[in-house]
Amino acid sequence: MHSPAPTSHNLSGVEVTNSDRVVFPADGITKGDVFDYYGAVADSLLPYITDRALTVERYPKGIGADGFMQKNAPDHYPDFIGRHETPKEGGGTTVYPVVHDTDGILYYANLGVITFHAPPVRVADPSHPDWVVWDLDPPPGRVDLAREAARLMRDVIEGHGLRTWVMTSGSKGYHLRALLRRDLGADEVAGVARGLGALASAAKPDLATLAFLKKERAGRVFIDWLRNAPYSTAVAPWSLRPRDGAPVAAPLDWEELSRVPPDGIRLGDVGERLATDPWAGIEGQEISATASAVAESLDAVGIVLEPFDRFRP
Repeated sequence: MHSPAPTSHNLSGVEVTNSDRVVFPADGITKGDVFDYYGAVADSLLPYITDRALTVERYPKGIGADGFMQKNAPDHYPDFIGRHETPKEGGGTTVYPVVHDTDGILYYANLGVITFHAPPVRVADPSHPDWVVWDLDPPPGRVDLAREAARLMRDVIEGHGLRTWVMTSGSKGYHLRALLRRDLGADEVAGVARGLGALASAAKPDLATLAFLKKERAGRVFIDWLRNAPYSTAVAPWSLRPRDGAPVAAPLDWEELSRVPPDGIRLGDVGERLATDPWAGIEGQEISATASAVAESLDAVGIVLEPFDRFRP
């Protein structure tokens, strides 16, 4: 399998080292291929990661060895990697990396980054999300349920006045996203995301659930609304995933949902998709009216959402 980009290994002034190192052993995909892939998709990836406090997933020795998540930017990183410092619970701070351009993406590709994870807020305004995200997590092997849950969520979300888009996760399920105009705060947006998930679960309780614990899901699709806090993250569109086949978290048209599985778009498939990006040109939407509509719907069906703490037994 080959990258959709020319194998220059020298893009935008950033060079790759050890380009022949095999990163995806089952597929023969090298570090140079990954570097060239991120050079090819940089313009498409940047809108989803620019000016955000990133968490990156690194596999310096390839996905056959242990990887790790990194959310700090050390002092020795170059100046074109920005920094965003924020307090940590319990004291201290985290200095997140912030990418502004292709050089930043390629710098991380050369460090062995496979996946970029981004929060729903920008560092300039961490209180007001410009994305809302739902991660649909099906039981193993049940892509059919993931598709059904995605359509259910689309109908519920759009029935409350918010247009939504679907993407492969590059893993087990699909993600739904809506671009916002930052007219509500993070807690309110997360509440809308949770409320819409609750309404979908109530509509088809045998299909979908908000149960955080796997033992409580009983073969249903988990509607994960928890990625909407300011520093929570979701995989960025056009990111690779560290799985055999080098799958991509790729934007889809809704009509593709029935034929493209969650890991069905691979590194070598992306070149043709870049010219017809189904998310190109999408615009932000106000979510305030949706928040009011969701509150009315919850009240109408008698759903009361209690305070949620994922760490509470």
